[in-house]
Amino acid sequence: MEIKIPTLLTVALAAFFICSCKKDSTLDDDYSRPVVEGYLVPGKSVLVKVYYQKYLDDTISLGFPLTDLKLKISDGAKTVELSERTDGNYVYSDTTFITEHKTYSLSFEYNNKTISSETTVPDKPTGFVTSDSLQKVPVMDFGTTPATFVPITLSWNNTTGGHYMIVLKNTETSRTSTNPRNNGSYRDTEVILGQVSSFQTQQMTFNYLGNYRVLLFHINKEYSDALNNNGGSSLNLTNPYTNIVNGLGIFTSMQADSLKLRVYQ
Repeated sequence: MEIKIPTLLTVALAAFFICSCKKDSTLDDDYSRPVVEGYLVPGKSVLVKVYYQKYLDDTISLGFPLTDLKLKISDGAKTVELSERTDGNYVYSDTTFITEHKTYSLSFEYNNKTISSETTVPDKPTGFVTSDSLQKVPVMDFGTTPATFVPITLSWNNTTGGHYMIVLKNTETSRTSTNPRNNGSYRDTEVILGQVSSFQTQQMTFNYLGNYRVLLFHINKEYSDALNNNGGSSLNLTNPYTNIVNGLGIFTSMQADSLKLRVYQ
């Protein structure tokens, strides 16, 4: 099963580039830390991205990539060095290296400091089911009262208080909007759930008809904290959440299960 990292973190990480430090810091302190973006998934190769911090007045969307670094990841028994496949993108291709329940430590040297972090791979979600594989979305016609939306419930086991998020991906090649007045471009629907064991759909959950792949991600607390704390507003810049020592960003791990759902009118 192919697992792609949710794009919510791309939005959250933008805060690391824009709102990386308090306004009363010196320039050298503000922009000397690298920004790290790394997610570990069992059965997948390792990819860690490293960027310069973004200045407040930059028009670029992300910081420039940091090149020529020597990134290492250890599982306590084995240490591997990542290769720089493209600028700022460091890869370890062995898909058997990341396994469930192990703790992985990342480290590299930058500006005479050791940049480091660690994460423990969580369990794969279990018991992921839906109360119905078909979701009806009422037709929205101008001047008429739409029918009542009847939600379905997605549920899973969560006896240990784990953190979860859901991503709904419309898999149609040609998409039909549920609302004829919707002229926006398609985006996956992503919901941070917290420490729960169920999710009830809402009408706004589905903007398009057709087949969906519903991904339930078991994430770590550090990832949940990063998504929920994006650094404040431009009027009150605060240090955003990070689990990177001497740096910014996130180094985390996750596992996912999926099911299929069809949305119709």
